[in-house]
Amino acid sequence: MKYPKFYPLILPLLLLASLVIQVAQADDVTIHKVTDLESLGAQAADKNLPILIMFSQEECPYCTIMEENYLKPMLRSGEYANKVIIRKVKIDDMDTLTDFNGDRVEADHLTGRYRAWVTPTLIFVSSKGAEVAPKLVGIGTEGFFAGDIDNAINHAISKLRSIALK
Repeated sequence: MKYPKFYPLILPLLLLASLVIQVAQADDVTIHKVTDLESLGAQAADKNLPILIMFSQEECPYCTIMEENYLKPMLRSGEYANKVIIRKVKIDDMDTLTDFNGDRVEADHLTGRYRAWVTPTLIFVSSKGAEVAPKLVGIGTEGFFAGDIDNAINHAISKLRSIALK
C-alpha cells in the first residue's frame, strides 16, 4: 500500500493539536488577584458566600499545583459558583489593597493578619474578613486534599448561615 507524501506528518500534527487544546483548556480560567477586599466583601455579602483567599508567591511550585490541580478545576466545573468566591494574594508583591473596611493596606499586612507565611495557604473568610473555617496550609495528601477544601468551604457556608440566622 502506498501512502501519500504528507502521511508522516499526520501523527506529529495530531500530537501538536492535542497539546494546543490542553494548553487552551488550562488557561480558560484565572484565579484573580485581590485588589479591593471591600468590594469583594460586598459581593460576598450580597450572595451570602464565603471568600477563599489563596496566599501565594511567585517562585512557589506548590502554589502552581494548588491553582492548576485544585482551584482552577473548581472554577472550571461551575459547581462552586454559588458556594465560594476564589481570589489570591501574592505575598511577595508590594501591592497596596483596599481592606474590608476601606482602608489601604499592604499585601504583607494581610499575610500577618491571617498568619499566612507559608505558601500556599488557603483562608476562608466572611464578607467582613473574619475567618469562618480553619485555614489550609500547604498541600495535603494528594488523594484527599480536594475533600479538605470542600470540607472547609462547607464549614464556612454553615458558619455564615448560622450567623445569618442569629
